[in-house]
Amino acid sequence: MTSPTAATSAAPSAAPKRRRDRAAREREILEAAERIFGERGYQGTSMDDVAAQVGVSKPLIYQYYGSKDGLFLACLARLRGQLLDTVSDAVMEAPDAEDALYAGFVAWFQFLDDHPQAWSVLVDEGMLSAGPAAEATDEVRAAFIELIATMVRMNLPAGRPVDEDEVQIVAQSISGATERLAIWRTRSTTPPTPEKVARTLQDLLWQGLHTLKST
Repeated sequence: MTSPTAATSAAPSAAPKRRRDRAAREREILEAAERIFGERGYQGTSMDDVAAQVGVSKPLIYQYYGSKDGLFLACLARLRGQLLDTVSDAVMEAPDAEDALYAGFVAWFQFLDDHPQAWSVLVDEGMLSAGPAAEATDEVRAAFIELIATMVRMNLPAGRPVDEDEVQIVAQSISGATERLAIWRTRSTTPPTPEKVARTLQDLLWQGLHTLKST
């Protein structure tokens, strides 16, 4: 017979284990959902698909995320955090502003290489047309554009007034270029390395910023 003292002492240790088990299960669900959303698109993915991939019941996924929109939003939040953290860390570790451009571009394309379905989930406009999940993809894009804008400001000469219109024009242009390059690389049988793409982008941007500096 278990004594009351033993039962009481066992209860606290059981709760952290349940939390660990749930965290591990949620990670498995999100990883599977990211793959399936990336391969089949939002409309082509069902909760049954995800449940079968992970080996759990569909009601459990509904319990965790509420709906397919909720599951997709959770995938977006996870990938967005991973991508922005990866790029931000690379930028912050660079020795100077010019190298930060290169490091940020390398980190962006390397992340997409390491997470091949991430692109479709994060910013593919064909994934969704409306609703909270579509709004969330716009937020991902806006966060990346602001990160680029920060790098642009870092590379302007000291003492030069910051023209926010110019900064946004450059940042929006770079964002569009990186998105198109990401699509091209995923479809190419021999894509250039992240380093080569980053160096070319850096050279183009650096020349453009020097032109802005002279005006």
